[in-house]
Amino acid sequence: MSGFHALNIESDDESDTEIDDTKEIQIEEALKLYQNALKHHAEGPASFPQAAEAYQELFASEIFEYPESQTELRRVESYGPIVDSDEDWLEGDVVANFTPVSLESGPSTLPQILHLSHKNYAQFRLDSLLASLDELNVTIRNILADASTALDHFVEALDKDDSDTDLWSRTATVGDVLDSERIARFCLEAVLEGDAESLDSMISLPGLEDGLAAEQLRNVVGRLQDEVSLLQLPSQKAKRNGLLRLLKKRLDPYDGIVARKQAFRNSAQQTHEVAKIAERHVLDPPTSWVELGSRLLQQLAIREHSVKRGTAIAFNIDQNTSFRDHGVASEPAIPLADGETMNAQAQMPMTIDEQFPGLDCGLPTVQLPPAVSEDDDQPGDHGVDDTELRASEPTSLSLPTRKRSADAAALGDGTEESRMKSRRTRARESRGDSLPDTAEGRQAAIDANILWEQDQSLNERQLADVWLFETIGNLFERVSISGFGHGQHIRQDLQNAKTPVDPDQTIDGSPDREAMRCARADLFGFLRNFNDRDARMLLVGGEIPDLETAAVAASAAKNTQSSQSQLQASMTSMPEDDLNAFLRDVNDEWLSLGEVAYRYIQHVLLSPDATDLEGNTYVQHAWSEELKATVVRTLVKFDEEITNQTLTDLETAIQATCENAHDTAATGLLMLAAMVQAVYELHLDIYCLILQPLSGIDTDTISQQGHRLQRWASIAREALWHASSAKPPSLDLKTRFMWCTTLHVAASPTSEQHHVLECMQDLRAELVVKDSPVILLHNNAVMPEISIAVLDCKISELSNRDFFAKLAETGSGNPIATIESLEPLLEALQEGPADSANGEPQPDATESVPSALLQFVSDSSTSVKLALWQRLRSAYLAIEYSPMAVACILRMLRLVVDDLQEDEFTSATTQDRRSMVLKCIRTSQVLIAELFAHVKDSAAALSCLDDARLADAVSVLGELLHLLQVFNIFEDGIQVGRVQAPGDDTDVRAFDAVATGVHECQLQIWIILYGMLNELMKQNGEAYPSPVEDKFDFLRALHRNLGIRGICSGLNRYFVRLLKDEFLSMTYVEGYDNEQAQVLYDLYGINCFLNPSFELIEHHCMHDAFIDKGAAMQAVDLLLVQADKLPIRELVRHTLKDTIEKVHGSTTRKKPTEAILRNRAIIRTFLNCPIRPLDLYGCLKGEGSELDVSPVPEADSPLAAKGWYFLMGHISLVKFKSQKRTGPSPSEDVEIAIAFFNQSLEYSTDDWEVWFRLAQAHDTKLEEALWQAEKLNTHMADIVQLQRAAIHCYTKALALANRSADLAFDTPKKMTELYADFGMRMYSSAQPPFSMLAFAADGNDRWLSLATGMTQTKTYQPLQKYTAWRFTKEMLTRATRARPHDWRLQYMLAKVMWKMLTASEGDRQLRTVPPPNPQAVITALTRAIELVPGKRDSRDTKFQPILEPHYKLVSTVYKLLSSNMIGITQAKAALQATPYIRGVDVPATYKTASTEWSDFMLAVFKNLRAADKSNWHHRISWRMAQVFYDRPIDVDGLGGAEVLRLKATAAKDEMTKHMFSKVMALQIWRPEAERAGRHFVFTTRYVEFIIQCLEQLKDRTSMEMLAKRIRKRTAEYFEHTALWQKLCNAYLRLMRSHAALSEGLETSTFSAVTHEDFDERKVPLQDWMQDTEAGVSPALDVLREVQELKKTNGGLVKVAPIDDLIGDAYAFLFNTIGKTLWLEEQRMKAEELARQPLKVPTPPPRNPAMDFSHIMNSIMGVDGALDQPTKSVVPAPTPVPAAVEAQPARRKPGIGRREIRTCAEGCFPKAAAQNGTRVVGPMPDHPRVQVVINSSRIDLGGAVSADLSAPPSVHRDADDESDLSEFEEEVQEERKPMFPGLAVIGAEENEGFDTAEEGGEGEGGDVEMAKEAAEPVALEAVEAKVEGAHVGA
Repeated sequence: MSGFHALNIESDDESDTEIDDTKEIQIEEALKLYQNALKHHAEGPASFPQAAEAYQELFASEIFEYPESQTELRRVESYGPIVDSDEDWLEGDVVANFTPVSLESGPSTLPQILHLSHKNYAQFRLDSLLASLDELNVTIRNILADASTALDHFVEALDKDDSDTDLWSRTATVGDVLDSERIARFCLEAVLEGDAESLDSMISLPGLEDGLAAEQLRNVVGRLQDEVSLLQLPSQKAKRNGLLRLLKKRLDPYDGIVARKQAFRNSAQQTHEVAKIAERHVLDPPTSWVELGSRLLQQLAIREHSVKRGTAIAFNIDQNTSFRDHGVASEPAIPLADGETMNAQAQMPMTIDEQFPGLDCGLPTVQLPPAVSEDDDQPGDHGVDDTELRASEPTSLSLPTRKRSADAAALGDGTEESRMKSRRTRARESRGDSLPDTAEGRQAAIDANILWEQDQSLNERQLADVWLFETIGNLFERVSISGFGHGQHIRQDLQNAKTPVDPDQTIDGSPDREAMRCARADLFGFLRNFNDRDARMLLVGGEIPDLETAAVAASAAKNTQSSQSQLQASMTSMPEDDLNAFLRDVNDEWLSLGEVAYRYIQHVLLSPDATDLEGNTYVQHAWSEELKATVVRTLVKFDEEITNQTLTDLETAIQATCENAHDTAATGLLMLAAMVQAVYELHLDIYCLILQPLSGIDTDTISQQGHRLQRWASIAREALWHASSAKPPSLDLKTRFMWCTTLHVAASPTSEQHHVLECMQDLRAELVVKDSPVILLHNNAVMPEISIAVLDCKISELSNRDFFAKLAETGSGNPIATIESLEPLLEALQEGPADSANGEPQPDATESVPSALLQFVSDSSTSVKLALWQRLRSAYLAIEYSPMAVACILRMLRLVVDDLQEDEFTSATTQDRRSMVLKCIRTSQVLIAELFAHVKDSAAALSCLDDARLADAVSVLGELLHLLQVFNIFEDGIQVGRVQAPGDDTDVRAFDAVATGVHECQLQIWIILYGMLNELMKQNGEAYPSPVEDKFDFLRALHRNLGIRGICSGLNRYFVRLLKDEFLSMTYVEGYDNEQAQVLYDLYGINCFLNPSFELIEHHCMHDAFIDKGAAMQAVDLLLVQADKLPIRELVRHTLKDTIEKVHGSTTRKKPTEAILRNRAIIRTFLNCPIRPLDLYGCLKGEGSELDVSPVPEADSPLAAKGWYFLMGHISLVKFKSQKRTGPSPSEDVEIAIAFFNQSLEYSTDDWEVWFRLAQAHDTKLEEALWQAEKLNTHMADIVQLQRAAIHCYTKALALANRSADLAFDTPKKMTELYADFGMRMYSSAQPPFSMLAFAADGNDRWLSLATGMTQTKTYQPLQKYTAWRFTKEMLTRATRARPHDWRLQYMLAKVMWKMLTASEGDRQLRTVPPPNPQAVITALTRAIELVPGKRDSRDTKFQPILEPHYKLVSTVYKLLSSNMIGITQAKAALQATPYIRGVDVPATYKTASTEWSDFMLAVFKNLRAADKSNWHHRISWRMAQVFYDRPIDVDGLGGAEVLRLKATAAKDEMTKHMFSKVMALQIWRPEAERAGRHFVFTTRYVEFIIQCLEQLKDRTSMEMLAKRIRKRTAEYFEHTALWQKLCNAYLRLMRSHAALSEGLETSTFSAVTHEDFDERKVPLQDWMQDTEAGVSPALDVLREVQELKKTNGGLVKVAPIDDLIGDAYAFLFNTIGKTLWLEEQRMKAEELARQPLKVPTPPPRNPAMDFSHIMNSIMGVDGALDQPTKSVVPAPTPVPAAVEAQPARRKPGIGRREIRTCAEGCFPKAAAQNGTRVVGPMPDHPRVQVVINSSRIDLGGAVSADLSAPPSVHRDADDESDLSEFEEEVQEERKPMFPGLAVIGAEENEGFDTAEEGGEGEGGDVEMAKEAAEPVALEAVEAKVEGAHVGA
């Protein structure tokens, strides 16, 4: 937004660039217009005109011209694709009502303004329309116009924000107004799409808007006749229609518009019904009879949604054909209200269908529902394929693809395919666009690579199949269960598959294998030609029918299969040659749609040949499924027209036969009777099929079809009776009518069984009389064959229906009776008669079952047997005995699978076989799901299965897996890109749903098989000697196979969770770690692999966001195993580290117990206690270091028991140590490591490595704290404590390691590391800067009772330095044994031995063990030089040589030679080890007074320094400076001072060249190999050495610069305060010697000087000091320098020496320069006074007590008496009577140090004061007069007032002055001053004065300073002003 700021204020951060805020201003202006329009809109209809103008002005705003303001389609067309995503449009609160809002609360972004503007304007148009409905001039034209405008603006608003459900609901209402069911349904689905709940829950919830939207959607779907969606709608739980009707008026604001539009529509329809004329609709010519029927049905659907009915039909056979005598009449003119006329075609369109032709046209956007629903068992007999139906639609009526499905409105199944659609679609599109467009040669190579990759992927899957089925087969073959191994050859079988009747097929000779091979081939063919219709068989149904339904359907299914298989080969399809003639006949006549449909049925069912009166296509030809579905739907849809026309033709034919007995009339009547009989049979077929329980057809449809069937039965009876009267029909026609009538009676729900049996018996008698004819009707599913055999089967079924009825009656209420009646029957079916060993039959279960019933059930279809087993299963579940229910389900699975191995399956057609396979799979899915539920919920689910039943169950499950393996093979091709997935959106959704169901079924089967394997292992333990390994092999092979296909994520990852639980008992099996890592990755996405690049396989499982506690503990075990395989330094950089941290965040943290808390306190105390030397001695032998800790149960600290805390701490420690640090860095990782190690020790203190790593952590923390010397200088106690903790941990670790270390492979390496680190710690603690402080024995005192009394003594003596060196030598010696090639160990060992060699006798304390000899030191250094890594490549310019051993060898040899420990020969031999002596001649002899060895050492050091290109090794330069300083010099002719000066000069030059800069800044860096803290020791030594040199050289300038640098850098020097003290002392000595100032000069000078003399003499001295430049007076220069030093010191050290030098320098100047200047000034004053004339003052007569000048004159008189040494010659003024004042007492002689320092501060030149330096000196020449009037004097008496009114004199006694000061201070504390400003000025003048400091005070100095400090500052100011005035006078 634009802001405002003051014009007179210019901000520093404002840019000169002008910001373009035009867009923001335009948005603000539009927002104001929007608020104005909204205000008028909310005021109601009275303000609608103003609101319309405001909205027009709003839409004329510039913001609606922005590119982002356009709709997405228009924006892309105009500007191209826009990169910005929808996320850039912030969502805002939508204003749902018309309440005006302020700018602060209204919309503030462009998308919100656009959205609300369009939405509210559309609402405004509708509100205006609603308000004007009562007016007379409102027509339907106005309603449609306003609704269309509102729809446009609603669309614009939805383009900006499609999340507004209220907007979708209003748009749906507008679509309803415009008669667009498509828009209404789309919007209502959008309203319900955003809710996660289903439609059922929406209706049941109290949400009014959602409920209304759901009800409206139900009405829209009902108007569209989308019966499939209506069937899927959830049932309403309560009657709420009345409530919705009452609330609709309030919830739907535009209900009045809809009602008024409908009223206009009805009126307009009645008005224009007469004016509407018939017109002819021309259709595209069909290419087949099926397409012709489909066109007629589509046209009927269009007519049902159109107002133009009764139009004629024609086909566009020839474009130039003119229809004779049938032109299209022109529309008549319609009169208007104002007398004008207009053509009907130019009228305002009445519906949205007329406004937008070709878009909606009233056609529903979903598939056309069939007239009757097909049965699941016969999917191809009825109905039309939706794909073909859409393909046959005319191009003018082609509908765009809908982007919303029924799933969006919660009308779908809610399966996973609706959620997976977009991802799969995107993957398929990305695969299609993955190939780049390149040249042919490169493209061919790319294609070859792609094919190779695809082959590799397929080979991987094939190998996984081979591994799986071989592993599973081998496991089951141990118990004689075979067949699993065939699964690995299924891919080859499918690739080499041939037709089932091919005699060359020799894969497997067994019929069962042949049948299953055919089934797999048919299933693969279905997948390759996937369609939504066949897929429904795998998605819907599969439930086992009940007994009654199965018994009724058994006969029809059996007869159909037996008869149709015989007719398929002999029957021919219906010819298409008469289609063109039929179309021409239709064009030649003027036929309506119903008449054309009747002609179509006549052509199909009427005999074309008069010689064969009954030989129509229904009887003679085999209809395709599409043709039959089309004929059936035509009969149902055009039933009224066909019935009326048939009755008319029948009446005409009967009349013709009555009037004319010619044979032609009789023949025509007989042909018509045959057609009516065919229609009757087809209606019977429909009726019987929809009566089946699983048909899913509602009762109203069944009732309507029953009425049709009854009507056509009457017509057929009448037609046959009249035809028989005219001409006897054939025997087949009569037999068909009798058979059809009998079946009609049997199908009637009101018929009784005995009546149906009598009818069948009569029919059988008739057939016997007629010589048992056999009539085949292959186009009828209910009566495909008419014969006595079929009739006998039906009679038998009807007779045995009582058995099923009894089961139905007793099954639900008496499960025991059901079991007792059914179980023997079903067991008899399975067993059959058994023969004994001697050939005699033995009694079995069949004896207790009637043979007729057994035979009937045995001959029954599989559905009957499944129903019986289902009833038995239900009975066992009723008594809660699930094991037998599982056995029943397995028997049902066997029946289903055996269906595919029957001869009927192999001899059926491809389509029939495919249908049978799909139904078998669907039924198996339902049974497997139920079986899986039992196995999952009950551990004893398989307990009732013996070996035989288990073997049969495993076999049938294996056959199902082989069948389902076809899905996997087909999906392999899709996933690798070899096969294209289904392209249609509907097919994609269906395929995804099918794949999901199949994958879940596979998972369930495999899990059941795993349970069966466990059961077989229990029953056959001898066959499985290693059951755990066998189960692991089973699960591993299965997981790999399912994982690479992404199947294991199904069933909510139940299989993966099963793996996780099962692997808990398989941790010791080889390969467990990788499999468990894969399982954890599939579940939680955590990577536990060592080599994830080739071990990790992406299984595409959805990972859990959080890891549960149990899984985290399981992952801990795996991660510990995996981490143990990696070195810790690799683990820190490995991906396992991130996994470990993630898992640690999910682990359980228990509250510490009392034992843990006690152990924690013990460990803390142990780490803080002093170090006992005996503990160090004992740890070498593995003794001591026992802590009295409490045992902790593992359950109280499981992570510590597993070693998890140690791993976490070790990772944190190594992570920190592996970082390259060049300065202080956060040490959180070290703190975390210490905390983890402590937690591990709280559980157990017996792990030596935990102590070792804890010691390393303390060491690391110590090193990190010593990046600066500040810790050493200020927090040495903390540093000492860290050392003690580290040494204690090292001691404990070494003791435990020597006592109980394991024999692991890496233990010696860790022990060597322990020795090295322990030795380094001991050596560092013994050397500066630590200096044995960690070994101090503080706090170990104890009292002893001796004979002499109680005494206090030490429990043990602290460790001595030499002992620490010996211990370090022992540690390093042990370390070098395991690491003899480590130069650092050899180097440190040499340094330790050198310390021991050069130790004093006091340090050795008369040790009996001799120290190391010099040769041992040289040998260690020589070995270190040999081990130092050299330059690998001569071209490596970044190589930095390691110089420490070389430097140490040279310096050590020189020291040994200087101390006569080795000879010259030994020294030369030792120096040969370093290559840096090349080119330098080694002196032959060593002489102390000779410079040969010094020059040699300097040359060698120069070579070393030349090798140090980065200047890291500063000790070389320091050593060279020391050599220069110690180098012998020829003293002939030179004194000792001159020799020292020459040496100091050489040393200083060397150090300033390489270590100190020109401004004396130390520029050195810490070498990488230098110990922590040691660097600051060297910096201090260097500074001390340069101080010594500068003092000897008397270089004050360099000393001053050095002082400024050293004072600032407190964190760079060890013991900085002591170093600064040394520097200050040396600097002070240097300055004192420069000015030749003796000590005590201040005291001797000022002790006898009076204040009057001092005040007179200090002013000219100060003026002289300020005017004098530097270099004139050494004392003045020293005074200035020492003042600067004092400022630089800043109170760091005591300033007494500094103040002494200040006083001495000032005293020297006071005695010399000050005295001369004062005498000269006095002489000049006397001369000036002599030249001035005398003046007599004449004061006015005033009261002296009240006159202010009296005080001034008194002060001046007193001061004048003090200032004038002689009596004035001026005559006294006229005497004034007053009391004579007593002469005040004089002060004691002596000047205070404060006053001296104050005067000394004025020594700086005036230029310095002008530049900002504060110069403290005398008062200016013309000061302000300041007077203090003490108000407290008013209360005092006159005498006291007179005394107090006099100014204090400098001659008063010190005691009196002290009393007066104290009194005045009390008064000032009690009362406030009258002049506050004066007190402020006094305070300002008093700034800078310090209290009395120690030392150097003159006699009486402290008293004088106290007096001066106590006197009121204001009075001093008055004295100064008066004195100045007197001097001026």
